[in-house]
Amino acid sequence: MRNRSRFASRFVLYPVICVFAYFTVIFLSAFPVAAVKGENYLEYEGAIYLIEGVVGLIAIFIWFYFRKKLQLSCPPCSAGKPLDWVFGTVSALAMLGVAFIYFYLATHMKASFVEKALKDYDDMMQVRSASDLDIYMNVFATCLLIPILEELLFRGIIMEGMLELGRPVLAVVCSSLVFGIMHGQPVQIGYAFLAGMILGAVYYLTGNIVMSILSHIIFNVFGSGIYLLFTIPEKTENVLTIVQVAALVPFAVICVYLIIKRKKRSSDKVTEPAGNRSLVQGRHA
Repeated sequence: MRNRSRFASRFVLYPVICVFAYFTVIFLSAFPVAAVKGENYLEYEGAIYLIEGVVGLIAIFIWFYFRKKLQLSCPPCSAGKPLDWVFGTVSALAMLGVAFIYFYLATHMKASFVEKALKDYDDMMQVRSASDLDIYMNVFATCLLIPILEELLFRGIIMEGMLELGRPVLAVVCSSLVFGIMHGQPVQIGYAFLAGMILGAVYYLTGNIVMSILSHIIFNVFGSGIYLLFTIPEKTENVLTIVQVAALVPFAVICVYLIIKRKKRSSDKVTEPAGNRSLVQGRHA
């Protein structure tokens, strides 16, 4: 009965509370902008994203502060090894490659509901910034603040809680599903779920929230940030696409290597005499 209760809290209650809190922050972030700009507040989405990022990060850091005071677990965070940084970067490019393949397949599907979903997605993704300053705020928020916030929330709290039950594959899949559903729009749900799978793999295999944050930042920079700031020539965009799709190969290779390394380390701990084992807090031993 106790195990069922822990499973329900980690896989149902935590995600529901976290997503509700996240949407509350998103909803409340529009109020200050609406109060200043009036009915045209939606034309200042950069300011809204900036407030969302700042308020969300303040709230989540307060949460981690009190957890640390109560000596409860927090997401592991360190400078990381060189391979971790390579893996984080390659994973970001692989996510962009997966997104390209996803949209390529979606645009070639002859189904009316898919075409409608793609059109709705294109309409939703139109930039609503009334000034250059708002565009800069948009890029700063979506390429730095929001990735940090979402990784701390979806990997650092939701997935970390799931991992405590010792089911890493289920934790990666379920946290990615929550991450995808949170985006709401049908097209976004699909590629956000796939991106969440990669981000979850990065977090679990490196045991470091910094690396999934790095991947998320790079993904947002090359997925939207550079297109808001610059006009990208078609040839350059084609080269970037080739690099991103090709990154799936080294991503898979490093994944396999890290999985084998983790299994070997786990087997070594099992065979090690009990008297020589050191007590390591958390599940990243």
